[in-house]
Amino acid sequence: MIGAEALARSVEDLEPPASSAINVFVTGQPGVGKTSLVLNAVKKLPKDMIAGFYTLEARNPRTGEKIGLDIESLSGECAPLSRLRRGCGPKVGKYYFAMEAFERLVLPLLKPSNDIKLHVIDEVGRMELQSELFKDALMALLASPNVAVFGSLPACRYGHDLPFVEAIKQRSDTAILTLTKSNRDATALQVEALLMNIVTSASVSGAPSTSTVEISSRASSPEFACSSISPYTVSFHEHGEPIEKRQRTSDSNTI
Repeated sequence: MIGAEALARSVEDLEPPASSAINVFVTGQPGVGKTSLVLNAVKKLPKDMIAGFYTLEARNPRTGEKIGLDIESLSGECAPLSRLRRGCGPKVGKYYFAMEAFERLVLPLLKPSNDIKLHVIDEVGRMELQSELFKDALMALLASPNVAVFGSLPACRYGHDLPFVEAIKQRSDTAILTLTKSNRDATALQVEALLMNIVTSASVSGAPSTSTVEISSRASSPEFACSSISPYTVSFHEHGEPIEKRQRTSDSNTI
């Protein structure tokens, strides 16, 4: 567990020099608020300098049953990540990974660009790591000297990390923050300050953009069977409990 004072010191120690960027990942148990933290931090950043995706639940609108997970880019493009039915890709747990749709949306978001200073990845999970192309693209992005990565990692299972996740945690240019119910408010504030520092210090002009990210609820690709959802503001309840992960209702449990 990281106390607020210790967390502040660790973040200050990781302030990026002018010529390079660092990577920041949050990890923690399911439901602790990783996606909420990621989206809260991202929506305050200049949207023309960041790219990436986040994960949300897909539910059947008639029964409310969870039928899988979707991914949505920060610009509003949508694709399925997993579904209950067979035929869409490798099985992870009780879900099948929609690898082709995932790679089609995500891989272009992971290409280094002179305009993009921060790449957001929620999350580097067991499902996503079934894609070798995703793993290769992420490692190349982490090694890019003038680009930073911000994302979430799954918690250890039975005391052990996935080898790929462990490799990320061992990088000297990467900060790993463990999110808990007791430290998430302090962690959120420190992460927001650090990310803003990364983005604005990487700006050619040296001044932050006035246009910030608006978390979209659009589903711009009908072939993915991702229907639109009502507007949703990512925030924490006043008593400190995280919101439920964003949910998307789908008219079908097919890809």
